[in-house]
Amino acid sequence: MKTNNITNFINLIYKMIVYNLRIIFANKFIWFLAGSVIFYLGLSVIYVFESDVSNMDDLYGVFLFSGLLLVFYPSVFGIQNDMDARTIEILFGIPDYRYKVWLVRIILIFVVAFVIMLLFTFLSSVLIVKFRIFKVTLQVMVPVLFMGMLAFMLSTVVRNGNGTAVIMIIIGLIFMILFDSSLGRSQWNIFLNPFDIPYGINETSWALITFKNRIILITGSVIFLLAALLNLQKREKFM
Repeated sequence: MKTNNITNFINLIYKMIVYNLRIIFANKFIWFLAGSVIFYLGLSVIYVFESDVSNMDDLYGVFLFSGLLLVFYPSVFGIQNDMDARTIEILFGIPDYRYKVWLVRIILIFVVAFVIMLLFTFLSSVLIVKFRIFKVTLQVMVPVLFMGMLAFMLSTVVRNGNGTAVIMIIIGLIFMILFDSSLGRSQWNIFLNPFDIPYGINETSWALITFKNRIILITGSVIFLLAALLNLQKREKFM
């Protein structure tokens, strides 16, 4: 009897994962996936023929933008897609809605992104310059996680994919404009490149700045996730 319960539970988890993966990969996600792959491959081909590529400065930017493209659509448009398909009405009827449905889905989004980014970094390590694949992938995924969770949280407030996309683009542009200022070298920079040590800062100080930056981004990601899940409990806002 106990074995049957475990089997049924595993089967339920499997079906839930497969179902949510179909939702994640539906609609326009394939175009963002294609854009991420094309962007990565296009710049990688250029770097393959560059004779002076010996560090991670430029490659980190390629990985970061590719990762942001992967999580952009499902994080920004996920709630709107549920509302348009009327599936959100069914989901609100499920007990512990935030934990059983969207939490699983948001985790799967970043697992898929992590696996794809792991493939990108592996190819770059083989074809361009040797580096620690897992370390670089984790460094890239921290700001990707932060931006994805921020987009997810904003989508529960704005409740419109296009509106959320505009806000996220504005936020991204602001930080890109400030990148060359003192903010770009501080722990508060969302797009901080840990492999690009600024002139006049020693490695120990830069490692501490990078560590604080990652702690801030991870903490922010958790706060955004909890805020989003809390917003999703307010049924009247989405019905």
